[in-house]
Amino acid sequence: MIDLSAIGWKEAALVALVILAGYMGYALVRLSMLNARRTAETAPPPVPAAPVPAPPPVDLQAELDMLLDARLAPLMQALETRLDLIEDRLDGVSRRLETVNQLPPVAPQYSEALSLAARGLSAEDIAEQCDMSVGEAELVRTLAQSRGMGDRT
Repeated sequence: MIDLSAIGWKEAALVALVILAGYMGYALVRLSMLNARRTAETAPPPVPAAPVPAPPPVDLQAELDMLLDARLAPLMQALETRLDLIEDRLDGVSRRLETVNQLPPVAPQYSEALSLAARGLSAEDIAEQCDMSVGEAELVRTLAQSRGMGDRT
């Protein structure tokens, strides 16, 4: 008989490892067989496939371009219209800015009077609010009108 007392811990660990590996292999084989049986039971019976006619060849890029053009064309037209309007407004503003930059500066004591004249106040009202004579106020109104800032009444 074999003397078990001569077996060391290394040999015992090796035997335990072999037994464990064998058991794992056996369990995996059983699980795969069970899984195969379950798949065969739940699989629907094969249905004969009807012949599917082949679709005509389609140029996907051309179709995509056509769809995008149809959807984006109105939006692009609206954006172009708005852009043209904005450009026109910007041109008007830049022309006005050039005109203002070419005008000689207004003395600080007359800037309020000039802004009142641009709002269309009468010479008497401007003279009263800015503490100046009516003649000066009329001169400021004439200056504002010549610059296109006030009413031409």
